[in-house]
Amino acid sequence: MMKHIPFRSLYRAEHGWLESRFHFSFAEYHNRDNMHYGVLRVMNDDIIQAHTGFGTHPHRDMEIITYIIRGELTHEDSMGNKESLGRGAMQYLSAGTGITHSERNEGDEAVHLIQTWILPSEKDKTPQYGSRVYDAEARHNKWLHLIAPEGTKNVTNIYQDANMYVTELDNGTKLDFSLESDRQVYLKVMEGEVRINDFVCREGDACEIRDENIMFKGISHAHVLMVEMPKV
Repeated sequence: MMKHIPFRSLYRAEHGWLESRFHFSFAEYHNRDNMHYGVLRVMNDDIIQAHTGFGTHPHRDMEIITYIIRGELTHEDSMGNKESLGRGAMQYLSAGTGITHSERNEGDEAVHLIQTWILPSEKDKTPQYGSRVYDAEARHNKWLHLIAPEGTKNVTNIYQDANMYVTELDNGTKLDFSLESDRQVYLKVMEGEVRINDFVCREGDACEIRDENIMFKGISHAHVLMVEMPKV
């Protein structure tokens, strides 16, 4: 079963310095029928204008993953971490018992990013932060494994049975993903166009998929993010 979610159907929040599209109920957008998909609680498609950003604010009991599409994002938190990350980089923050951080665009061009919040398997875990910068070749016409459950080697671990992958597909390139019967995925097309099974998905679109394997075919420089998780 596959549900196609067009970009134009997402809630749009416009604040001048920030333009967001909310995939699920968030901030001023409250929709009891669209609170989450499995353990995926938030997916925001954000564009942050130059020399602006989110000031210091708190989080608790949430696994927060940010993927940078373009521009450069500067993160600073109460654990003493501060760094700037650009295209294709991934940032992970486990808020656990509580943390504060800021996310700012200190550059001269807009930052475009996808931020996801995943519900943790346990509350009150010790906060942690991590990031990875990948060469573009690592996701070129193949899946790059960004996030995985605790105990998975050579991949950033989170406090949940969930995985995150990304790929950039050339025009005409095919890539598949085998989905187990007790699992489901949420897909986000960040750039370009891609055929996903029988649907053509355009930039910004999303899909919910369960009970079928997935075949991708790049149409126009497709850049795709995928979250895989248990059915709940």
